[in-house]
Amino acid sequence: MLNEEFRGWLRTLRRHFHRFPELRYEERETALKIQQTLEELGVPFDKDVGGTGVVASISAREPGAVRALRADMDALPLHECTQLEFSSCHEGIMHACGHDGHMAIGLGVARWLKESRWQDRGRGKILIFFQPAEEGGAGAKAMIDAGVLDHDPLEAIFAGHLHPELPAGHIAMSPSVSNAACDNFSLRIAGKGGHGAHPDLCRDPLVAGCHLVTMLQTVVSRSVPPLESAVLSVGRFQGGTASNIIPHEVLMEGTLRTLSEDVRRVALKRLAQLIEGLEKSFDVIADFQILPGYPLVVNDSQVVEFVRECAEKLAQGYAVHLEAPSMGSEDFAYFLQRVPGALIRLGCHDPRKGFSHGLHSPYFDFDETVLEVGVILFSNLLTRWSRP
Repeated sequence: MLNEEFRGWLRTLRRHFHRFPELRYEERETALKIQQTLEELGVPFDKDVGGTGVVASISAREPGAVRALRADMDALPLHECTQLEFSSCHEGIMHACGHDGHMAIGLGVARWLKESRWQDRGRGKILIFFQPAEEGGAGAKAMIDAGVLDHDPLEAIFAGHLHPELPAGHIAMSPSVSNAACDNFSLRIAGKGGHGAHPDLCRDPLVAGCHLVTMLQTVVSRSVPPLESAVLSVGRFQGGTASNIIPHEVLMEGTLRTLSEDVRRVALKRLAQLIEGLEKSFDVIADFQILPGYPLVVNDSQVVEFVRECAEKLAQGYAVHLEAPSMGSEDFAYFLQRVPGALIRLGCHDPRKGFSHGLHSPYFDFDETVLEVGVILFSNLLTRWSRP
């Protein structure tokens, strides 16, 4: 258990990050706060890694394995609707995915390692990656490209993510595939605009787009095997300027989430075929682009078993759940392509206290007792790790 002063310190850090959120690759003040905190703790670090990233490094006297914790830093382009005392001061930007908590946990691990004098009794080195741009910017890849994995060959890497489907004190993992691969798409449908009273003189891209939204629902239901999983969603449909004008073009954007490469190929092929048919059926021109996103997040099964055993043996006795994969994507995938590791979901809800909204909600908030859970869990995982 952490003492009350330590818990209050964690809450203060989390609330500072929440009050001053920054978007991907713009986390300059966030990174500065992390650097200042590490300096106060006497923890050495490298800055500006992969853009705005910070890498803290704590070495024991005795040589041994190198392992790491990833904590992401960026916020979302979202107007906050909470009434918290520490609500966002930056209009249109919000920590609605728990990254404020992840950073506080990462700094808490650094403090725990220093105060427990792990450097005097442990072995090896522990790195903490404060990573920029998880929300669509592939900050993990940017840090890897900057050489963060080149100097110290890692044996294991861990990451936590707040998980509002479970209460604090519960953790969850997927045994293998943890998070879906993501492909985004953009589609501009051009027709012939004109007066709304004379649709016969136009080629209406709005009608074509509406039909396509409906047809896309058949990609998963009729082209993906029933025992496989995929999600195809349109998140943006924009067009038109007035009630009596048929627009010249409309813009659509959406996302595809898949749990296997075979399903991904099938879904992308069907998507392209439907758009080709749309052009012929409605006499429109479709400019279609696929924007590849993050790959599959695949946990290492031996690391998952180590996490389960360690969590259950802690004095706090955290409840461990093995869950199905999430269709959300995560750029922690890039680290797991290079290093065995696991993405661990940290329960954080408590409806009795008002914490009942999901990730990416403008009302999202979480039970701050999860900060202590994260610090204790990851400190023990990092210090007790040994190769199976």
